[in-house]
Amino acid sequence: MSKQKTTTTVGVIDDQVLAFTAGKDVDLDRHLIDADCMGTAAHVTMLSKMPLKPKFLTAREVREIIGELVAIMKASRTGTFAITLADQDVHLAVERTLTERLGELGKKIHTGRSRNDQVAVDLRLFMREQLLGCLADLAELAGALLAFAESHQSVPMVGRTHMQPG
Repeated sequence: MSKQKTTTTVGVIDDQVLAFTAGKDVDLDRHLIDADCMGTAAHVTMLSKMPLKPKFLTAREVREIIGELVAIMKASRTGTFAITLADQDVHLAVERTLTERLGELGKKIHTGRSRNDQVAVDLRLFMREQLLGCLADLAELAGALLAFAESHQSVPMVGRTHMQPG
């Protein structure tokens, strides 16, 4: 069996085991790239505001990280950012990319949050965006129904209450 090197410290994982454990995460997580980047931007901003001496992240470092997160979001829209099977999920793909581009600074994004925290934030941000899209569609439908009703005000319509026959 062939082996595939993962991007984590777990070492070498058999590619069939990796495919099983990652499941459909690689395909599904592409929908979470923007949410993961936005959550990470908020997280590093928080880390920079922690009352630590010296600062855990400087304002310049936060700008660097956020600049790369924006680049990742843009790359995902053009199809040039990929989550690989070795990444296993969006979180590791973003962290790997930041570490490749920023070195040790990229590794700091995981400080103070668990994978469960990342998943919860990503799903909440993703669902919020989806819900806002649904609400916009619903408002558009309500507007179309109102316009239709206004243009047909003079058309008689049978009215009944409580399913009573005419």
